[in-house]
Amino acid sequence: MRILKKTNLITYIYLVVFIFLSSCKTEEDKYPEMDVFEPNMKGDFIFEEIDAIPWYHRDTDEYVFFLTNNSIPESKVLIYNKKTKKLYKTISLVNNYININADGVIYGFDENTEKSFKYSPPKYEKTFLEKHSLDYASNENLKKIYSSEIKDIELLKDEKKYFSFIKKKRFEILKERFIDTLLCITKLDKSNTAIAHFNNKDVYIDDSSYLYRGTFIKTKLEGISNCNSSNYELDETSYFNKSSLDLFDSVRLDYNFTGSNHFVIGMSSSKLYYYELKLEGKSLKFKFPHRINNIVNLDGLVIFETTNRYFKVSTTK
Repeated sequence: MRILKKTNLITYIYLVVFIFLSSCKTEEDKYPEMDVFEPNMKGDFIFEEIDAIPWYHRDTDEYVFFLTNNSIPESKVLIYNKKTKKLYKTISLVNNYININADGVIYGFDENTEKSFKYSPPKYEKTFLEKHSLDYASNENLKKIYSSEIKDIELLKDEKKYFSFIKKKRFEILKERFIDTLLCITKLDKSNTAIAHFNNKDVYIDDSSYLYRGTFIKTKLEGISNCNSSNYELDETSYFNKSSLDLFDSVRLDYNFTGSNHFVIGMSSSKLYYYELKLEGKSLKFKFPHRINNIVNLDGLVIFETTNRYFKVSTTK
């Protein structure tokens, strides 16, 4: 009977693997005759390489936020008045890994000072946040607080009961000291960090991983774990010029595409993206092994970004 069950399990595993592999179909280049993108492509367009320019990131009812690439010496956040489209404020940052809420408050982490900060409208002056430690919810601290109860469980040599006890006590202590007065949480890009929002107070949590250990805590945090976030779909409206670049197809290859011109030498990808560029009544189709982004900007320029290089697009006379 056990052998039969084992055989059925192996068959099931093979079936799952087969289905997974079948779902990841690979194909050949759909348009082998199509040119691969490069700045010196022949045709009706000119691709002039330029320095990185600010690109649209988020927006609120009052402001539109643009970021520069983190690869440049001094990354910045440019804040524009949404109604007038005029530059309102420029903020220099160590990096642009930030979070912006619906009120236009910018949250981030300063790696030089190892502190979290925020910029609040309308002045957008930098303030550092108070740090709130969750060490009281660590395994070590819980063992100290509940040492007698844990000792009784350990005598039973029941690991399942022990871990269940720790999870339950972690939830109780977090609920009492943190969760019950919590409004919402802003997660930061830096690993295991977050901003906790309470009534009239924002605090920095150095190790937010304790908030996501165990289903009890996760369930309690549902509905309050994410704060009101700013918008990020303004580029799909009439606020900016319509993108002149259209991704009309893509393919996953059964080999790595290494290119057919000097621009893509050294680049390797198992995918190909197919684009059509339309500008001033002219059009051009091409492919590339990496995504090409149309940088949305208030100047109305057509800017392509790919593999950390920027190209201003114009038509020949």
